[in-house]
Amino acid sequence: MYKKMKLEGIVRIPPGQMGDPLEDAVEIALRNKYEARVDKTLGTVVAVLSVDDIGEGRILAGDGAVYYDATFDAIVFKPEMQEIVEGEVVEIVKFGAFIGIGPFDGLLHVSQITNEYISYDEKNARLASKESNKSLGEGDRVRARIIAISLNEKEPRESKIGLTMRQTGLGKIEWLEAARRREEAEVESK
Repeated sequence: MYKKMKLEGIVRIPPGQMGDPLEDAVEIALRNKYEARVDKTLGTVVAVLSVDDIGEGRILAGDGAVYYDATFDAIVFKPEMQEIVEGEVVEIVKFGAFIGIGPFDGLLHVSQITNEYISYDEKNARLASKESNKSLGEGDRVRARIIAISLNEKEPRESKIGLTMRQTGLGKIEWLEAARRREEAEVESK
């Protein structure tokens, strides 16, 4: 889930940036320090929006830089358990599909796509069912539920998010729209 948050942090302004306007130097330092960082409690800071307050500067012995406390607004993405997300299939592999959700990719295991047996079509890079002819490929839009989260602060690429589409109202967007049209047609025919 994306959230706008007010955060606090300390930034180091090196001697080479002392001539720059303080607000600009602090904003650049905040962006360099916090954007694209993964934190288990916050999630991922997607963007620093603005600097609200800059405290008194401090100089540490042996370091020519100045350290400032700063309060700033940021956009943060934090996946939540049981959250419904929409994303795009970014890769199909033998064991499932990777779905792009915000700054992360979630894994949709083959056992979590539908209640039907799903097989991997290596030639066409698709996951397909034989019973209903449903298939999933790169670029498809899906709606899924988050069922597992493991964020790794030290190695963000090692973060894992598990997804499922085996519930009512979840699945490939085309499947959901086709089901809605069928329901509307049934209602109209009555």
